[in-house]
Amino acid sequence: MARLEFRLPDIGEGLAEVEIVKWLVGVGDHIQENEPVAEVETDKAVVTMPAPATGTITQFLAQPGDRVQVGSVLLVLDVPDAAASPHAAASAAAPAAANRESAAPPRPSTGVQAAPAARKMASDLGGDLGRVRGTGPQGRITLDDVKARAAADAAPAAGASVSNAPVERVAVRGVRRRIAEAMTESVRAIPHVCGFHELDAAALSAAYDRLKPTAAAQGVRLTYLPFIVKAVATALAHCPYLNASFDEAEPAILLNTARNIGIATATPDGLLVPVIHNADRLGLLATAREIERLSTAARARTLQPAELQHGTFTVTNVGAAGGWFGTSIIRYPEAAILGVGRIEPRAVVRDGQIVVRPILPLSLTFDHRVIDGDAALAFVQALRSDLESSNSPLFAAL
Repeated sequence: MARLEFRLPDIGEGLAEVEIVKWLVGVGDHIQENEPVAEVETDKAVVTMPAPATGTITQFLAQPGDRVQVGSVLLVLDVPDAAASPHAAASAAAPAAANRESAAPPRPSTGVQAAPAARKMASDLGGDLGRVRGTGPQGRITLDDVKARAAADAAPAAGASVSNAPVERVAVRGVRRRIAEAMTESVRAIPHVCGFHELDAAALSAAYDRLKPTAAAQGVRLTYLPFIVKAVATALAHCPYLNASFDEAEPAILLNTARNIGIATATPDGLLVPVIHNADRLGLLATAREIERLSTAARARTLQPAELQHGTFTVTNVGAAGGWFGTSIIRYPEAAILGVGRIEPRAVVRDGQIVVRPILPLSLTFDHRVIDGDAALAFVQALRSDLESSNSPLFAAL
């Protein structure tokens, strides 16, 4: 028998690491080549990893919740000597890459390094190894480290009252961990400013009612969101700094030429942001189809990594859940995010008279390093011009 190391392959899209979601097999299992062995998460999409060869699993080198980099060993197989040779050339690239990198300073691994016994103790105690500071060689987590973390978690804060009420500990993993990291990074790096605006949605509502049956006849579920996305894509052409990002290294403002609109989508696992690439090139019905396709894939966790990348501006539709105004967190490294509330009848003043009009609430949150107040207001005015006018090109017959 021969020993075969299964290294994490390069799955493309510039992804350097994945998180192990779960193993589908166990130590001692005999598996066939291309049999699914693990589910891993790559930039908010779950991917199944196939076995590289037929053999018996002898060891796992990563556990659920661990992050591993491309080229790292995931598991070890015992394979027949004759079966090992076809995979020698395929697996040689990873060790070769490791040898080329040996001359350079090693990059820190984002995976948790811990002894098996320490992992078991943390699991038994319900702890998260990501919160444990390792004191072993190269920061490896030891049993004493796990015990110290558990004791610290159990100790009440100074001056706090002691309660016997049970506490449920929920490990932060997968999408929730990535959301936490992304939101923290955004708030730490970007000075957020949020403005609130109200648009008269009478023309938008009339166009929606008029075009919805035509869209349905073509098999398209039309909502208000495609109108908003198209208006945003048009406005960004006139307000390029809203379609930008801030490069902290130089520093410099990077103006994006593509208008890739992210659509914040609530899923059972957390918030995902699939991206409509080149939204300015799509018609209203094509935009509606793409929104439906991406949101369905997001909820089913079947999005491809490319469908979650390269966004330049994000729209979050809180109106679908009955929301009104909100202060959204910018999707780093973008420069702005538009919150869209629910259209509702409101009493407003028109020509000196109090009348009832359908009002669309908008909240625009922007990076003040890139965008000043006048540029933000110009963007909103561009949206107003497209969405409040009954002669808007957005409302032309389909």
